[in-house]
Amino acid sequence: MQIMEIKRRVFVHLESNRGYGRDLLKGIYEFNNRHTHWEIIYESAYYLQSERLKNDVDAIRSLQPDGCILEHHENMEELLKMGIPTVQTTSMKQYANVPNIIGNYDLDGKMACDYFLKLGFRNLAFFGADFLHFSVGRHQSFRHYASQHDIEVLANIFGQQDTRIRFSERFHVPLQEWLLSLPKPVGILACNDELGQVLINACSVAGIKVPYEVAVLGVDNDELLCNITVPNLSSISRNLRAASSTLCALLDQMMNGESVRQYSVQVNPVEVVVRQSTDTIASDDSEVIKAIAFIHENTHRSISVEEVAQVTTISRRQLANRFRVVTGTSIHEEIQFRRLQKFKQLLINEKRSIKEIAYLMGFHNIAHVSRWFAAFEGQTPTQWRKERNSSSLT
Repeated sequence: MQIMEIKRRVFVHLESNRGYGRDLLKGIYEFNNRHTHWEIIYESAYYLQSERLKNDVDAIRSLQPDGCILEHHENMEELLKMGIPTVQTTSMKQYANVPNIIGNYDLDGKMACDYFLKLGFRNLAFFGADFLHFSVGRHQSFRHYASQHDIEVLANIFGQQDTRIRFSERFHVPLQEWLLSLPKPVGILACNDELGQVLINACSVAGIKVPYEVAVLGVDNDELLCNITVPNLSSISRNLRAASSTLCALLDQMMNGESVRQYSVQVNPVEVVVRQSTDTIASDDSEVIKAIAFIHENTHRSISVEEVAQVTTISRRQLANRFRVVTGTSIHEEIQFRRLQKFKQLLINEKRSIKEIAYLMGFHNIAHVSRWFAAFEGQTPTQWRKERNSSSLT
């Protein structure tokens, strides 16, 4: 007679309305699906709770789960008295023998600074809040690394009393005034994607051009939020799913009665995911900026160097020389690079055939498209897409 294995029950209380929380949940799912097959008891949506920032001790006491994965720390002492193995998805307050996730805010700020400097920005700014520990950490780091290049970071930091961030005169008018007062072009690091979206919305209302006057970079790469924002928000992606899986492995050890030696799981930045909000070069050469903007707006069709020159007030030769000085590349190379990036984006995000995508991009000969793509990537569009899809599943 086959004995059924009794599944462990794990109680999870984690915010899911932000990309940060959703990525952590994906890490929990992936670990559980591959290794443990816990029964997950997930706390109800935040809007259904009367006390959103506290762990539901009564529910946990009633359920008697084998382990807990929790975001909030306010009443953790009471919970720990129950002796239930617990891990935290925050480092705001740490407890002995409770593994937690901790962000590497120093590397976040360094990556943002290096990225803006590479684009040629000499004016930098930061937008954040003084009551968010990750905002404080990223601001300090961003300012530190910018100072090594003799750049002062201009900051707009709001306090606890300003938490109702809405399109109201009280909040947005001062924000727009600050944005208008900044030297241009300027690269701004927002402490996370939510505030990056707020910045882009404020720029839109104030008539400020993103990314040509103000380039905005967020943190966490919340794909839904970044892509619904117009222009799309560039963001620093972090290894949240991997960190979440590591945290689950530690919880599994604890539930097995094993000793745990690691109590801090670090979340590191991975890369800047470039979207429209930073897709520019910082320069005071208005003619080159016009040319770059025209190229970016016409990646869906084949354009010539002559067409690009026609949107400026200078000759093709003058533009070619100035374009190379500013960007380090030729106009033709920039056209090809931007079209390639657009083509790859469609290969990832669209379920259309290669032929359909080629048609959308203004190509009419599928054989030519394959040769053109392979000249840059060393493989055909079909091979590139297949390789990308398989790597995303591992």
